[in-house]
Amino acid sequence: MKRFVMPILVIALLALVLIGCDQDMRSSIVGFLDPLGNNVYIDSGMAPTNTANAAAASNQVAGLGTGESKGTLTDGKIDSSVFGVEVTVGETENTSFLAPQSEEDQEKLKNELGEALNSPSQKEQLKEDMKKPASDEQKAAAKGTVGAFNTVLASIKTESGGDKLDFLDNLKLPEIKDEDELTQGDMLMLQLMTDMVKNTVDTLTELSEGGDLKKFDGANLTQEGINKVMGIVDDALFAAQMAEELSGASSIDFTGSLDLSSLLENIGGKGRNRIQARDDGDDFDFEEVIPTLLGLSKEITAMMGAELRNGEVIINQQKYRTFMAMMKSYRSSLEYAFGFGFDAQQMKKYRFANREHLDLSSLIKYLLAVIATEHEGYIKYYNKDKADSEKVSSRKLIEEFLDENQVFVTGDLDDDDYDDFELAPIENVETIYKDVVDYLKDRDGEGLGETIKNTLLGINAFAGGDMLAELLEQFDLKEIFSGEEDGEGD
Repeated sequence: MKRFVMPILVIALLALVLIGCDQDMRSSIVGFLDPLGNNVYIDSGMAPTNTANAAAASNQVAGLGTGESKGTLTDGKIDSSVFGVEVTVGETENTSFLAPQSEEDQEKLKNELGEALNSPSQKEQLKEDMKKPASDEQKAAAKGTVGAFNTVLASIKTESGGDKLDFLDNLKLPEIKDEDELTQGDMLMLQLMTDMVKNTVDTLTELSEGGDLKKFDGANLTQEGINKVMGIVDDALFAAQMAEELSGASSIDFTGSLDLSSLLENIGGKGRNRIQARDDGDDFDFEEVIPTLLGLSKEITAMMGAELRNGEVIINQQKYRTFMAMMKSYRSSLEYAFGFGFDAQQMKKYRFANREHLDLSSLIKYLLAVIATEHEGYIKYYNKDKADSEKVSSRKLIEEFLDENQVFVTGDLDDDDYDDFELAPIENVETIYKDVVDYLKDRDGEGLGETIKNTLLGINAFAGGDMLAELLEQFDLKEIFSGEEDGEGD
């Protein structure tokens, strides 16, 4: 039974199933992580800036997708002057979209946002401003952008004449439904992603012989060329930082609260095998990691919009949608940043403007984003070809699970209760999650495992965690659910 409950535990950080190590290395890792996890801007002692920065950034965001900052389809096409290639979108209800900003406007926005983040008070003002609803004009442009985005990326790849730009596949925009209440934060993230695409095309075209993308040769770039591509990576890191701030993840002390020593002792690819050997092949004892998970679950479930009302757990739909949108943007930005194939040594040579917020806690935040988004993906996979009456909602499933296991929302569990703690399953859990292994196999065949591994290694290279590099090199997605298909439904 437990194996079917685990996919629901987006809040549980079971993504660290991915890693395991020997006792001496675990102790070293925990010691190394102890000082990390706090906000870099607060810890650095930077002087608070004028409150005008947050206001200026918010005003610029409020204009995104309106007036001259939006593009318009002409006969179902986006002119080549917009993204560097002509894009045929076809007939669509939403004919407007977010146009890429000029280089000057991009720098202005990033500078204002960066200055606002340097001050705790300005940062809070900015985050409140980003919760404000998008205008109707902005919503129309946002829907048009999401609808055209995949077509834009496909057109760019076609223009390049092959698979040399496969890293573009890592850019994904959150789906927008008619009932979604879009915010200014959504508009900001969409604009940052749109700008990234334009900057990528401009940079790679500049580095291609005769400005022909088909002649782009990433394997033979000069150091100057590498530095220009690293600028795109910097853009992606900035987008990841903004998604982290707007989701609320930046305010959670992942490494300070997380007992990594206990967690790594009990779960992980090879750690899982050791546990199976110790317990004569039984599944690992979930209760052994309960103290670790409860150290973070209250804050994470609150970030998702979960709260206790009159004895019942409710997940606010708008907060959950925002959480998922930011998790998707955070994951997508990091996977894009580390999808160019640069190794750790090349990364260390470049002076990134937006690397300061990446530390080893970012490994955990990234894995949380992977779990959250893959859970959402699995539910879509499950709902495929089902009648509306048979479809399930990821938010409702998590809400139901948390209501049955309210300790993950309250964080209240006495030490004496750990040994007797048991998860309360939700109705039809085995039916709903029976195909999760097949889903993961399909996703791994699409390159999911390799993408996760490369991103973890990229984050680790930035964070300076050399002792983790060998460990992360061993990551294998297939090990997460190894043996599950032969289980007896315990």
